[in-house]
Amino acid sequence: MPSTSTPTSTSNSTSTSHLPKVSCLMVTANRANLARRAVQCYLQQTYPNKELVIIDDGQEDYAPILADVPAGELRYIKLDPAPGQVLGTLRNRSLEEATGDFMAQWDDDDWYHPERIERQARVLMGDANNHAQDNHAQGADACCLAGSLMHVDHPEYFDLPYVGYLPHGIPGTIMHRRNDTIRYPSERAGEDTTYLDHWLGKRYQKLPASEAGLFIRCFHGTNTWEMNHFVRRMRNSPAKLMRYLFYRYVIRDLSKNPLFRLDEGVRRAFETYLAESRQLGLFRHG
Repeated sequence: MPSTSTPTSTSNSTSTSHLPKVSCLMVTANRANLARRAVQCYLQQTYPNKELVIIDDGQEDYAPILADVPAGELRYIKLDPAPGQVLGTLRNRSLEEATGDFMAQWDDDDWYHPERIERQARVLMGDANNHAQDNHAQGADACCLAGSLMHVDHPEYFDLPYVGYLPHGIPGTIMHRRNDTIRYPSERAGEDTTYLDHWLGKRYQKLPASEAGLFIRCFHGTNTWEMNHFVRRMRNSPAKLMRYLFYRYVIRDLSKNPLFRLDEGVRRAFETYLAESRQLGLFRHG
């Protein structure tokens, strides 16, 4: 995958007016400290025609972390907490508030490579080979990463990042065309998996494993899911389970498991994530 420091052709060769607008959709509440990283990742994106849509039903003040977002790119909606206002319904509100042609899930506690929007937007524009198209009607309707880099902020796993895969792709990495009928279910968790299911019957593509470093899913202790949800991804197939057990209980050195060998581009992305997260003081360990 590309270097974290080298913008590629979309931002350099095509004017903003010729690019579809991408809405980055964040639902958050009382996590301004974590959301700082997601906002910083948004500001570092190489793709120019974008907006950040935030639905916030918490009490914390987000103004300090949003100060650098250009006014024309920010749609911040503050809601009072209310019964029945679960994650799925809040995600639907973000879809309604967005003004873009393409929608990208942009959770407040994950890390995004500077080229995440650019790489996925190319798939929807019908060009995955670095050249943006003025006519983007021939691309996919939706795309996800086949696998994403996973990091668990816990002493046992802190230095063991790995790429986790799901059969249909990683729901939290979805980017899709604007659609007025497909919506999230009113659920507190797992809503993005159900949402992705609706897109599988359309023109749907998965980006290859080599792009896993575009997105890092982080366990930090206050996630929607418990730590075991993340660790299970290390052993979510018979072959992975056998390797996990062998290196943990026979070799007694989990770090030797081939699962934790990252290719150069993915490793570079992880190192950037570590540096930025440490600078923001987000880790509990390491």
